[in-house]
Amino acid sequence: MSDTSSHSPTQSTEKNKLFNPESSCDLCGLPLRAGTVEAVFSDRTYRFCCTGCRQVFTILFEAADSNDPDSFRETELFKKCQENGIIPKSEADLVSKTTIADKTSSDGAIRLDLGNPDSGSTGNGDVLRLNLKIGNMWCPACAWLIDETLKQTAGIIDSACNFSTDRLQINYNPIQTSPPDIIKAVGKLGYKAAEPAESQNVLEGRKAFIRFAVSAFLTMNIMMLSYALYTGFFIELSRDTIYKLSWPAFIMATCVLAYGGFELFKKAWAGITHAAFSMETLIIMGSLSAYIYSTVNLFVGQIHLYYDTTAMLITLVLLGKTLESRAKNRVLESLENFLSLRPTKVRICTDQYPEGRFVSAQQLARGDIVRVEENEIVAADGKITSGSGLVDESSLTGEPLPVGKEPGDIIRSGTRIIKGPLSFKAEKTGEDSTLGQMMEIIEKTLLTKTPLEGKTDVILQWFVPAIIALAAGTALVCWLNGLPTGEAMLRAVTVMVISCPCALGIAIPLARVAGISIAGKKGILVRDFSAFERAEKIDAFVFDKTGTITEGKWNLKEVIPISRISSNQALALAAGLEKNSDHFIGTEILRYANDNKIQPEAVVNVRVDEKGLMGESIDGQVKIGSAEYLARELENDGSESAANILRKQPQHSFVFLGIAGQLAAVFVFGDRLRKDALSTVEELRRRGCRLSLISGDGDRTTKTIGTEIAIRQSYGGRFPQDKADYVAELQQQGYQVAMVGDGINDALALVQADLSMAVHSGGQLSKEAADITLMRGEPNQIIEFLDFARQVNRKISQNLGFTFLYNAVSIPIAMSGLLNPLVAVSAMLLSSLSVTGNTLMLVRKNN
Repeated sequence: MSDTSSHSPTQSTEKNKLFNPESSCDLCGLPLRAGTVEAVFSDRTYRFCCTGCRQVFTILFEAADSNDPDSFRETELFKKCQENGIIPKSEADLVSKTTIADKTSSDGAIRLDLGNPDSGSTGNGDVLRLNLKIGNMWCPACAWLIDETLKQTAGIIDSACNFSTDRLQINYNPIQTSPPDIIKAVGKLGYKAAEPAESQNVLEGRKAFIRFAVSAFLTMNIMMLSYALYTGFFIELSRDTIYKLSWPAFIMATCVLAYGGFELFKKAWAGITHAAFSMETLIIMGSLSAYIYSTVNLFVGQIHLYYDTTAMLITLVLLGKTLESRAKNRVLESLENFLSLRPTKVRICTDQYPEGRFVSAQQLARGDIVRVEENEIVAADGKITSGSGLVDESSLTGEPLPVGKEPGDIIRSGTRIIKGPLSFKAEKTGEDSTLGQMMEIIEKTLLTKTPLEGKTDVILQWFVPAIIALAAGTALVCWLNGLPTGEAMLRAVTVMVISCPCALGIAIPLARVAGISIAGKKGILVRDFSAFERAEKIDAFVFDKTGTITEGKWNLKEVIPISRISSNQALALAAGLEKNSDHFIGTEILRYANDNKIQPEAVVNVRVDEKGLMGESIDGQVKIGSAEYLARELENDGSESAANILRKQPQHSFVFLGIAGQLAAVFVFGDRLRKDALSTVEELRRRGCRLSLISGDGDRTTKTIGTEIAIRQSYGGRFPQDKADYVAELQQQGYQVAMVGDGINDALALVQADLSMAVHSGGQLSKEAADITLMRGEPNQIIEFLDFARQVNRKISQNLGFTFLYNAVSIPIAMSGLLNPLVAVSAMLLSSLSVTGNTLMLVRKNN
């Protein structure tokens, strides 16, 4: 930093100019130029040199918790910024920073060097990147403080701290600083910094690669020494020559076994102590057998040494695991991307902070007003209160096209704002939100094993002990038949290392992860992985009508009063009954009442029935529901007004309201077919499936819809138990039945069906009983799932078929002595890689 006493009068004049309140920034004191930004705080206009200074001023003002904007200068945060040189302390301090202003071009744009002048960095080759997860950040000022403080730290080339995601990304010079030093520097500011899981994975990957590289280097040297040693079978070698070749091979093999095989030893020992044998058990037993046998021969002066076999077994396994890990990461990538959608911070609007202030997402509660800007992830489900824009819902629905949003529209968690900003009232937060429920379901599904996978696990429990017994038996038989001990031992080692329990163990789990994550990207939420297997056997589909074949988002067309009450009174009573309902009909009644400024009447003791709702009001018992539910009230309708309405509007559906045993009003609803319902039905019929339409709605309406989509078996007026009985009837006739419903009202039929699918309509995912939820709510996702299930099942069959065939062929060949251990371990690794690669092809095909 330059001494102020050395500056010329010209510089002093420039200093005074910089801090002239009429021409300088109200935050940093730099001169105002063409790009001046203004903002009003507490009825006073402030001027800033750039939008960044305005944002920082806003942050400091919020941190001050005062109505006086200037009070931020008294905060600890502001003082800390001055101490770290982020904000000038005085005019003299500012002069030392005029080098920034000197980099301003004639057009007023400021160009900053990302590199530290003292860093000694000579180019991108000297720069490493570090990603950290930051804890204890409570506002954007925290992120800004960390960011700017690190930029003043020696060795830090550039840093970017994201408050919303709690992530810090740093480019640094490894000669001048290191990750521990950076973490310590962040800790001194009062924040916890740690490497996230992905950074840990990178670190583990580097360690594994170094372990493989060292083992490979030593193994190549062992191989060269072994080839020289093998010449002793053809020419006589002196004892001194044998020792000079044998001892270096012994030392290097010991290093490979101890260093390269350390993780394998740990896993093998854990398997032995817990009676859960694995591939590592076989590899370690095989390599140890060769090592011990060779060491015994070394000390007795023989040249029957197989240190090359010991080292190569370990090295090839490390190579295979490195390649397999990379392939697995590709399979898991889309799942990790989905699970990282949940934001950790939200901007809540209050009377004191109408533009919003960041808080932890855990503090978000129902009823809070949340503001989201462009490129931010929505943290809760809610209804938009102000603003309009575009939202990317592909993370939930798989549909890439942006969706326009306006006040009154529903917005769901996990979606991203493309164009905004938007403000919405939170209705479902945390685990109750759409994203929270999806994450819970996916995580639970990943932990659930299919019946077939359970069978493979049983096989694996006995596979390794059986192979060990088979290898021991092979060695014993060979030795009893006169083969040399070394040859018998090698043949046993070959049997142990050629078998591949690993491929059998990952055949289904890897396909499960790939299937669930890819389905999620397609907007298909899988609750039960066995649904993939069952999907191929389905030959009959039963569709619920409302909300499945039709949109289910009925518009309430009209409220027709029948008795002495008005349409507004009838609407108020109906809204009172439906006040706490999450059924789409109740939601529409409430929306219609709200649009018409009708307040719900007080209704108590509300009871839910299969066909409607019943409660008590000041007028007596109030009922709302279908014609069957209000059969007595319709019978008492002497004017036959309801019958005339039904006769005149057969294409519509009706909900009836009764008061004290008398019909009071008819609610006329209009619904329409989903746009791809007809094409989906035609495709299923082309595939030879039996199709049925069933509904709790009126029989006439149901048959009308059935005629439109060419489904002959259409039945209306069915209760939930009736739907389940119909599914059971089809099953008794020999059909494998898939039930497609709304996930809540059709719970009995969904449970009864061989495969259950729910068309998501915005309700509680956690309440649904379906195996599959179609998040886009489009019937054509049924075809999409059936086709994808066929792909997943094919991959599982290929993986299992290849694994069993490989072991059935390779183990007898190994017992016969046609292979050596090196060829055997290579074949074993290739079999494991083939399973991983085959599953990876599924990922690539669906990207």
